[in-house]
Amino acid sequence: MFSSLILIGLLTVPQGPGGTNGNGMGPGLNGRTPSSVLRLPEGSHAIVVEKATQSLALFGGSPTGNPVLLHVLRTNTGERDGDKEVEGDLRTPEGIYFFNGVIPGSALPAEYGVRAYTTDFPNVFDTLQGKDGSNIWLHATDDPTRVEGGRNTRGCVVVTNESLELLADTIQMAPGAGATPLIIEEHFNLLEPQQLTATTAGVVQLVSDWEKAWESRDTDRYMSYYDQSFIGNGRDFAAHRAYKDRLNRQYHFIDIEIDQLHLFAHDDELVATFDQTYTSDRYRAESTKKLYFRQREEGWKIVRETGYITRAGAVTTPLPAPAEPPAQAPAAAPDVPPEAAESDLTTVRTLVTAWARAWESRDIDRYMAFYASAFTGAGRDRAGHRAHKARLARTYEWIEIDISDLEVSADGERVVAAFHQRYISDVYSDQSSKRLVFVREEGEWKIISEEVAGGF
Repeated sequence: MFSSLILIGLLTVPQGPGGTNGNGMGPGLNGRTPSSVLRLPEGSHAIVVEKATQSLALFGGSPTGNPVLLHVLRTNTGERDGDKEVEGDLRTPEGIYFFNGVIPGSALPAEYGVRAYTTDFPNVFDTLQGKDGSNIWLHATDDPTRVEGGRNTRGCVVVTNESLELLADTIQMAPGAGATPLIIEEHFNLLEPQQLTATTAGVVQLVSDWEKAWESRDTDRYMSYYDQSFIGNGRDFAAHRAYKDRLNRQYHFIDIEIDQLHLFAHDDELVATFDQTYTSDRYRAESTKKLYFRQREEGWKIVRETGYITRAGAVTTPLPAPAEPPAQAPAAAPDVPPEAAESDLTTVRTLVTAWARAWESRDIDRYMAFYASAFTGAGRDRAGHRAHKARLARTYEWIEIDISDLEVSADGERVVAAFHQRYISDVYSDQSSKRLVFVREEGEWKIISEEVAGGF
């Protein structure tokens, strides 16, 4: 059903001007759509770069979810051909990336123009493949001739100041639905309208089948959509299975509603972002989510799952169970695990401040003491996070972290700290919203996941 994502479409040779309202010589789209942008709801945008033609295509969403080409702009990518593999190889990475910060031009050398947008490179897929590197940005330049020359950056995607100002209003940083992707490819794989419709339908069905498997409370059926390498919310495949199996026995029913489904693809990689409403007879949560799929021999499998809860709470008046509950459902369900106590919220609030001071100290042992053994964040496990932060601590002479609007809340057995963060160093600065999830480990609260929830 779903292999069509790889097999259909035309791998074309660039054919000249490809878009309207742009200022660049683009690929020959001619009414076709890159297979990397499959579904884009109204109000959303996607930025797709074709390195072969040094073109950047901006797509907008529509009520039907079909992407609409808005602009084709000139761009400039890495000096060397090919996909990025290691730090300093002067290549621009290829894949599906999301923006996670913005740096004003006043904090950067003139070569970066009016501003720079940071990305999540290396992403989940890069980390799984052992790729290395950092600081891949979309940024401007004060020298327009730099863009006209093409392929002369250290790996970033560069556009003119004018082009970046045009893109600025379309870039949204979010932990799930609505997040603007930066998708980078060597060549666009172009789909005719009917091919796009068929391919998208197959992917929508995949997500729908996963949703129905979750609602069925059949753990085997549900876990068949997950890869053995899966990590999500601090749990590996076995722990995720045990967690879901416990909830399936605990609840009489589960209902999942998905809205604002966005679909992006690159080679054997797929990302679905959406808003989700989860309802059971004892618990209800609204969240925004990302699912990362990888093509395997047996089909598409989820390798990572990230989410950000926007509203949650116990159902004080249980909703009625379905008329025909699954046969395996027990007659009675055990109590929902109690929420963290108020004293725990106070403890975590203090820990967040101490965590920021440890980060500023650039003492990696002190900083990593705040993290759980099963930590995951930005596609890195605890060891990867330690190595990344150790490299930055050696690179920067000083770091300053300012935290504001801190909100600490209970989420079942976990505690969530959400806040605005201002990061400043001698060579880099940004502002973002962040979410730290704490769990108890050996009697102490530790960070199990860390998510950038948006930017300023």
